[in-house]
Amino acid sequence: MFVVGLLFIFIFLGMPIGFSIMISALIAMFLSDIALITAPIQMFSGTNSLVLLAIPLFILMGELMSVTNIAGRIINFASSMVGWIRGGLSHVNVLTSMIMAEMSGSAVADAAIMSKIFVPEMVKQGYNKFFSASITASSATLGIIIPPSIPMILYGVSTNTSIKDLFIAGIVPGILLGVGFMITNYIFAIKENYPVDDKFEIMKVGSTFKKALFPLMIPIVVVGGLIVGIITPTEAAATGVLLAFIFGLSQRINLMSKMPEVLGNAVRQTATVMMIIAGSAILGQFLANEQLPQIISQKIIEISDNKIIVLLCINIFLLLLGMFLHATAAIIIVVPILLPLAVSLGLDPVHFGVIVCLNLGIGQQTPPVASVLLTVCSTTNIKIEEVMKYSKWFILTMFITLLIVTFVPATAIWFK
Repeated sequence: MFVVGLLFIFIFLGMPIGFSIMISALIAMFLSDIALITAPIQMFSGTNSLVLLAIPLFILMGELMSVTNIAGRIINFASSMVGWIRGGLSHVNVLTSMIMAEMSGSAVADAAIMSKIFVPEMVKQGYNKFFSASITASSATLGIIIPPSIPMILYGVSTNTSIKDLFIAGIVPGILLGVGFMITNYIFAIKENYPVDDKFEIMKVGSTFKKALFPLMIPIVVVGGLIVGIITPTEAAATGVLLAFIFGLSQRINLMSKMPEVLGNAVRQTATVMMIIAGSAILGQFLANEQLPQIISQKIIEISDNKIIVLLCINIFLLLLGMFLHATAAIIIVVPILLPLAVSLGLDPVHFGVIVCLNLGIGQQTPPVASVLLTVCSTTNIKIEEVMKYSKWFILTMFITLLIVTFVPATAIWFK
């Protein structure tokens, strides 16, 4: 456990997670007399996967989406669909995030884009600014549940699980979570008397759908092609990038002038993810040598032999982990430890993958890390403690969804 404690110390000191993982693992290897020359080999093998190429491509697709008018068209379409419900703009926020999630695969990216658009507009229309920030952050979490999902790609690579199956498995839980958010919105809308955005008009639905048709075709082609089996995850991501680029050109946007910024952002985000993956490969090998997966599994089983109790313990462990580690690091470090235990309980690896992503999604909303919530707070210049007054209820909604998915496997693996 020394290496785990050292890892958390480095993270709390503000060291980048990728370097924290690498240095912790190297120190532990040195103290355990493990040849350090194996470290670069493990780093290379950990990142040498064609499937991982999908990650920078999905990130690039999200960046292209942010500099085009894709978000605006989707928001107008979402408004025509659910704007007539009390608290309409908050429901539009959720539905837009559900659609945008099918293009970026990253909750942080969705939060950065949506917070700039929705929070000022909701405040202007009379919504509490803390409520506006909390629903924007919460709904952005759909980005790692609804396919394509970068954490699901990492889970698939780490466990040799079908990424196509993981993407399909995330659809129903993502819809359940979106509906849960809208129910929570409606309760607040009644309590705080939030307005109706607009009345329902079928003609408006048709006109906004027509304008949003091309952007909506991007996730249909990308995710649909992957699910049907026509294209691989990497090819799906490349197709999404191409379609987003074509859409930008069709809108006569001067993309070439924006490409240095787009590519720069994509490179920085990709480098961060790949450093974590490389470091986690070293740490994972060390933990395997020390038989930590077996030790932790045995400790959890010693608590109880009841499947329900053990599943609750696993969820609590993942929830606590998500509060301190980013999703990428948590998946690569911990999933290989817990997956054998989950399988021994009769859980399908695909089902467990959805459970992991839901847990880490809650972690993205919970301090001290709270990467998605902090992104929204920093973008809108709002204090996190004020937003938490509302966010705690959305976190409760996510926890209820987690329990449903955990104990009703058909919500995730209905297609098997």
